[in-house]
Order: sequence, then C-alpha cells, then structure tokens
Amino acid sequence: MKKSRVQDYIVSYDKVVLFSYLALCLIGVVMMLDISSIQSSMTNFYRHIGYCLFAFLSVILTLYFVDLEKIRWLNPFLIFASLILLVIVLMLGPNVNGATRQIRLGPVGIQPSFLARFALVFFFAGFLSTRQEQIRTASAKQFFREFLPLIVFAGAIFVLIILEKHLSTLVIGGFTLLGMLIYAGIRKRLALLILALCLACGSLVLLKGEDYRWSRIKTYMTYNLFTRQDAERKVAAAEYQVHESLTALTSGSLIGTGMARGRAKHFYLPEARTDYIYTIIGEEFGFLGAILVFLLHALLFFRTFKIAQTQENKYYQFLCAGLAMNIFLNTLVNTGVAMSILPPTGNTLPFISYGGTALMIDSISVGVILNISAKRRLI
Repeated sequence: MKKSRVQDYIVSYDKVVLFSYLALCLIGVVMMLDISSIQSSMTNFYRHIGYCLFAFLSVILTLYFVDLEKIRWLNPFLIFASLILLVIVLMLGPNVNGATRQIRLGPVGIQPSFLARFALVFFFAGFLSTRQEQIRTASAKQFFREFLPLIVFAGAIFVLIILEKHLSTLVIGGFTLLGMLIYAGIRKRLALLILALCLACGSLVLLKGEDYRWSRIKTYMTYNLFTRQDAERKVAAAEYQVHESLTALTSGSLIGTGMARGRAKHFYLPEARTDYIYTIIGEEFGFLGAILVFLLHALLFFRTFKIAQTQENKYYQFLCAGLAMNIFLNTLVNTGVAMSILPPTGNTLPFISYGGTALMIDSISVGVILNISAKRRLI
C-alpha cells in the first residue's frame, strides 16, 4: 500500500507587508507614467510595467514554492556568483557617466552590485545563526579570526564595488551588514571599532579617489538642508542637479503642484525617473505625498522587524532583519539625497524608481519576508 506524502500549505502570511509592497509598486507605475509621458515617448513606462509583472511573479514564486532551509546551502554559491558577475562588469561593462556598473543583455541592463548586497545578507544570516555564542563574547582579535569568511567575502565584494564607482551601494551594504552584527549581539566596543574602520576607509576613498566624489562633497557643503542659500548666487554645473531638486521640492509645498503643472520632469532634472524620483513626488504631490511614500517604506521596515522578532529560527530572524535594513537604508539614502540631507549619490528608490535589477532583487526580498511570515498547515 502506498504511503501518502505529508505536505504543508500556506494558510496565511503578513498582509501588511504585501499591502505596503503593492502600494509602493502602484505609486511607481503612476510616477513612471507621469514622467515617461514627457521624457521617453512611453518606452520606459512599458518597460517598467514589464519589470513590475516579473517582480510580482517573483514574489508569488518565492512565497509559495521556495523552501528557505532547503536552499540554504546555496548561500556561498550566491556569493561566488556575485563576485564573478562583478568582475565581468569591470571587464566588459559599458562606461556610463564615468562609472561601470552594468552588464548589457540587449535592451536590459543588469547591475550585479544589487545582487551582491542581497547575497551578503543571506550569507551573513546563515553564518551568524550558527555562531550565536561567539558573536556575543568575541573580542576584536577573536572576531577577526573566527568570523574571517564574513570579512573576506564582504571585503572582496566591496573592493569590486569601489572599482565600479558605486559608492552609494557600498555605504548601504556596509551599514546593513554592521546592523546585522549589532542585531546579532556583537559587543558595542567591537561595533564601534568596525564603524571607525569603515569610516576611515570611506574617508580614504573620498580623499584619494576620483575627483568627482570630492566635488559632490563640496556641492553638499553649499546646498544642504542645514545651510542658508544665497538666492542670487550663480549655480555651477556640478551643483545643477542638487539645486533643481531643492527648487522642485520647495515648490511642492503641502499638497503639491499637481501632475499637470510639474516642472522638474520637463528635463530640468536629468535623473527624474531614477535617482530623483522622490523629488518629482514631492513637487507634484507636496509634503503629504512625499511623507506617504516614506511612511509606506517605514511600515514595511517595522513590520518586517516585527516578523523577525517572532521567529524562533535564528537564520530566519537574521535574514528578515537584514533584508529589512537593506531596503530601508536604500530608502533613507535616496530620500536624504533628494532633500540634500545627504551628499548627492546615485541610487534608486525601492519599488518606485525605474530599474529592473533593483526592483527584482527587492521584490524577491519581499517574497522571502512573506515566506518567513507564512503560517503553514500539514496535509
């Protein structure tokens, strides 16, 4: 007589996470329609619709058909794949605005740096979950000895990202991994030492690296949220985009100018559909629209952290927390740059900006979070 195989099926999952994700994606579609109607004869809008459909499919597949424990052994291979792709980018990738970040596959560009950040979160979560006692008690010497794989792989990936001139991804990834270490219980003194080393390396990159990075710091010192502006001062070419972003945001006031009267998307802001899409939201929908977008990201972040706190499986707990930080820190950098709270740097707004790689990786992250949150029943 044949034995029936025991299976489980999902009876519920976190609806708040799914709602936040879908709401942000819908806002992204509306904004892409708004901008593309002016800037690209709708080509980018149609592409973005395609990206969104594939992204949502990835969420469903990850939620219902992926067993995170069974594929955990793939984490190191994901790291190696990221390293290989980052090397290929440096060798074969096109130079765009002085940076080499993409592999072109016909009309589609893939940015392996986003995959690398994603892979590091998985690798760190798996490694930390098996060394709970060591991470809480390790001195600096013990940490650099017992957690050497984390240092080596993260260091190798970050060096390649520096060579690609993608500093914003480096900052987001670095703070995400440090946040995971702190969440896992690393000693405060050790966390401060790692932070100091990271800041020292970052300062060295700024001082000894490409001239454009220091130029952006000087622009930030001129145009930022904390400096009073001289209305009659002539705007330099390097300051143009930051100046236009602040001009557009301030013109939005409380409820915005409306989509029909938005000025910045009419080529006043070159990166309107990617790096500065938050500026377009602030101009056309005002403070209320901008704060709604930020609150949806914050809701996704805090809800994911709540899911992490309820997990008995440490791997799932660290994975949830890491993915939440990876997405939300990206949001903080993008919105901070738009408002000139942070120096100008190129990175997209999760789920809203144009770009297939970022949308796919962040959507798979949401699928993983929903998978972890899911309640299952055996049949």
